[in-house]
Amino acid sequence: MKKTLLLLCFISVTINAQQDLSLYKIIDGISKERIESDITTLANFGTRHTLSDTISNTRGIGAARRWIKSEFETISSACDNCLEVFYQKDYVTKGTNQRITKDVG
Repeated sequence: MKKTLLLLCFISVTINAQQDLSLYKIIDGISKERIESDITTLANFGTRHTLSDTISNTRGIGAARRWIKSEFETISSACDNCLEVFYQKDYVTKGTNQRITKDVG
């Protein structure tokens, strides 16, 4: 009985996914070149350590975070603001573990 129910759920999900053509558009938009470009861009920010520079526009976690947000804002604009893009504000307090030597956010 469980196997039959699992099989029916799988078939239902597969049929629904095949009917949603937007999934194919998303898949078609993936490219090796874009992935390589994004990885290179992130690597070029140097360190993205939690305690790295947050002010520079070219180095550290702050620059990387702003670039990523900008990329998602561009994606959202292309789909009529289908995404809500914002910075996640979670603060990590000093002493949480050995590598956190000051409060960071």
